[in-house]
Amino acid sequence: MDAQIDSYLTTLSESYGDNPTIKSLIQALTISGFPIGPVADTLIGTYVNNLKARRLKSFFEELNTGDVKLTEENIDQNDFLHAYFSVVNYVIRTRSDEKIKNFAKILKKICIGTIDINEFEDYTAIFNELSDREFAILAIKYQYEQNYVSKASEMNPYLLTMSYWEDFKKDVCAKVKMTEEELDPMLVRIQRTGCYSKFVGYTEDGPNERGDTTALFKRIRSLIDQ
Repeated sequence: MDAQIDSYLTTLSESYGDNPTIKSLIQALTISGFPIGPVADTLIGTYVNNLKARRLKSFFEELNTGDVKLTEENIDQNDFLHAYFSVVNYVIRTRSDEKIKNFAKILKKICIGTIDINEFEDYTAIFNELSDREFAILAIKYQYEQNYVSKASEMNPYLLTMSYWEDFKKDVCAKVKMTEEELDPMLVRIQRTGCYSKFVGYTEDGPNERGDTTALFKRIRSLIDQ
């Protein structure tokens, strides 16, 4: 491990003196020689190290907050440690603080038995694949679905979605800062993750971009929100 990162982790672990569990998790990165530092000691290498240090700080801050408190018993499990090292790999490559904190929230769900290690691996891999803009688009679409759920018994999913489609597109374009021309292919692209599915069977040749969020997205979203 790079000496600069090693030194930072030591300092960071000492700042959690009142939480031995978080301190142990940080120290585990140092002891295991976790590969998070650059090879070359250069100006850009120092910059990269500083980025990774800030990301790790956001991650551990989130682990140390909320109702779920990690204990030594939690972390002394093969499944949890496997999940922990796996998610740190994502964290050090993630630009968004919000996404980093969401990774921490998903990790904590293993401690309370909400998900098992297989679910964790699937959900974090999919969440990691989604860009910030893609996740924002899905979140807005999901909110529209929730807002119109009372009308679900009155019309089929395609017609229900079409009743708010134009408002949805305008909302996304305003909040995510993109044009409608960009949004349509983005919705097609998001389908690769399994979080969004286009409508099939309601029209003979329906547009590829029109659909609904899936149960998979709703599950990932619930792990983050709860």
